[in-house]
Amino acid sequence: MKKVIVYCFALVLMTFVGCQKEELHLEETATATKEITQKGGYETTSNAQSNELVILYPEGTSEAEKELKRAEYNVESYKKCECADPNLELWSFGKEEVRNGGGIETKRQSTQADEEIEGSEYNPNIKIQEDLFVEFGGTASTSDGIQKRVAANQGVTIAVLDTGVDYNYEGFINPFLYNSSTDGCNNNGYQEEFGWNFVDNDNNPFDNHYGRHGTIVTSLITSKLEAANVNYQILPVKVANRQGNIKYFDALCGFQYAANKPDVSIINMSFGWYQQERELLEKFIEDAEDILVITSAGNKGINNDTHPHYPSSYESDNILAVAALSNNTANNNSNVDIYAQGVNGSSNSALADFSNRGILSVDIAASGENIPFTYNNDVIYISGTSYSAALTSGFSGTKYINGMTGIMLKEKVLENAIYDPQLFEIQYSKHIPE
Repeated sequence: MKKVIVYCFALVLMTFVGCQKEELHLEETATATKEITQKGGYETTSNAQSNELVILYPEGTSEAEKELKRAEYNVESYKKCECADPNLELWSFGKEEVRNGGGIETKRQSTQADEEIEGSEYNPNIKIQEDLFVEFGGTASTSDGIQKRVAANQGVTIAVLDTGVDYNYEGFINPFLYNSSTDGCNNNGYQEEFGWNFVDNDNNPFDNHYGRHGTIVTSLITSKLEAANVNYQILPVKVANRQGNIKYFDALCGFQYAANKPDVSIINMSFGWYQQERELLEKFIEDAEDILVITSAGNKGINNDTHPHYPSSYESDNILAVAALSNNTANNNSNVDIYAQGVNGSSNSALADFSNRGILSVDIAASGENIPFTYNNDVIYISGTSYSAALTSGFSGTKYINGMTGIMLKEKVLENAIYDPQLFEIQYSKHIPE
């Protein structure tokens, strides 16, 4: 059990490439032409919206009772967590109400003390920084995604909470998207087909993120599954917008949406934040005992035991927190590693310098430095624990047996991971097979 951005653009063969969060290099498929390295941050959270609260009602609360409760607190408007959790709402208060009522903190404290409300939290912004500037987002229709939907769900289902997925990405050759024909949501005039977009509240979870973060994560997951020749499908859950911003409320809705799908056995969350624990997400993860939740440990090179990173630092037994392995020999270059200074890691560690660590709060490791990724016939080298988590989700999917709980699958993954004494800075001193 665990305890616990400088935008840059470069014109390369008429393709823009940039980076903020993590180290990246660009090369042509055949020969390297240019390398780009830039400092960057990782996941961040901004202050909460000054007039919003995330509210969780107790199970069984009727709509009439909810109506009375909103009136009691003078809620100006509210948003329901459609397609996911009828007890979860986002309350918005008028500026006058907040000012005259002692501020949003007073509202939060009052709702937290209310026995007819199970949970109340701020609605901060979580940021997925662009790994690289691939292109201006683009668009795709739901019909494009349907072409990549499996005929019937078989084997393991992995939900990916991220920026969505580019259905037309060149690496997705075979049908791979979840088939929602039997358990799809119908909301806001849209019928679910293979996933949901909680940013725009529609049935098109297309990845319009400038860095295609969700597409890269999904591709890495499927690469492991394809290599092992197992049956699978991916449920894309879009919780981040074009700029990589995730509203906490949308993350909660996205998680509950995935957790309520009977076929989902693994949820990948390649994002996170520091400091604030956020109790509602922790509760939802613990309640989803049949699901293994795989999370990235973070990219600041710090110890999560002393500087918690969430959700990877939650103590839930069904969480697997993943660090990044070092790969100093891959695509070696003369640029100084931007993460080499001021980190807490040991020079004898097998972890990448930028990777967070922690013998109590980080479980295992996976490749996460200079991973080659092909996009529009260019090979891009990507680094970050986002990708380590993705590879671990894929590997976990290859070990899934029908009927496994999240804890059982976690134990199976750990059992098949490889021990390395140089991974002494993480709990199990193991990494998944390459």
